[in-house]
Amino acid sequence: MSQSLSLKSILKSKVTLMVLAIVVFGYILLNTDWSKTWVAIKNANYTFILVGSLIMAGSHYLRGWRWTMLTDAAGFKVNPRRAFYSVMTGYLVNVATSRGGEVVRCAVTSKSDKAPTETLLGTVITERIIDLIAMIFMAFLCLIIQFNYLWDFAVEYVFTPISKNWFFIVSGVLGILVLLFSWRKFSNTTNNGSGILQRINDGLSSVFRVKEKSKFIALSLGIWFGYWFSMYFQLQALDLTSHFNLGNALAILLFSSLGIIIPVPTGAGVWYSIAYGMTLVFGFPESDSQTFGFFTWSFSNLFHITLGAIFYGLLLFEMPKNDEKIADSTESLG
Repeated sequence: MSQSLSLKSILKSKVTLMVLAIVVFGYILLNTDWSKTWVAIKNANYTFILVGSLIMAGSHYLRGWRWTMLTDAAGFKVNPRRAFYSVMTGYLVNVATSRGGEVVRCAVTSKSDKAPTETLLGTVITERIIDLIAMIFMAFLCLIIQFNYLWDFAVEYVFTPISKNWFFIVSGVLGILVLLFSWRKFSNTTNNGSGILQRINDGLSSVFRVKEKSKFIALSLGIWFGYWFSMYFQLQALDLTSHFNLGNALAILLFSSLGIIIPVPTGAGVWYSIAYGMTLVFGFPESDSQTFGFFTWSFSNLFHITLGAIFYGLLLFEMPKNDEKIADSTESLG
């Protein structure tokens, strides 16, 4: 009975997200000048698109590399190349499911590198917390660089709501800190075990046991700086957005990050949040904002579908070879 109820609730949430995606897409489609959009994309500078793609791929490689530092700290060595393949596979799945790629990434890595899926999930959750911290850092950097543009926006949409709800926000932050402290204490006092909760805990607490912390921080910032510069080259690719500078690109990256937080399939939230932010903050014409929103949405989806499929194929090709190596090493030890 409980299993059928949980299945119903999952299906309900999926249907709700699909309906939300249709509504968002419907609104965007009706407010986009498609003739202008087609001309803009047809005349795009594909050299800049290629550079943006290479930088984006580099950022994803750094993500896989950083992930191996967490898995190593959790007690399981994952090959950096296969970690990158798994990250790209996850992004491929995310195009359709929004959040399912994280689970798939852990599942395929568990199969290719023989690490427990639960531990890998724990490391991915930790990774997302680190990304949130990195994004907050980038937001403060953006506020400094783009002070004239963003100060009024920050006052109206960030500082004023915080000042009105400071008690609940402070209580929430303190609650999170207490939870993290309690979890770390639990991690230090529990023995290594084979239970599911223990394996998840091993992944969640892996960040506390990372050996090269400065390298871990550098990789975390490198990921976001890569996203930033990739966004800049995407802006340079279109004539109508080529006047946007690096500081503007950082702000637009943060708009897109807010859209990712909303788990709408195929990235509809990203398209809307970029277009809305460009119009609201920079006073960019709405039709041009929608055009760039469509362009960067298309760029992201095509990039992740194409490379995700290629690297998933490479991962499948490599799995049997790795299995043979593991079998040979086990026999030699025996």
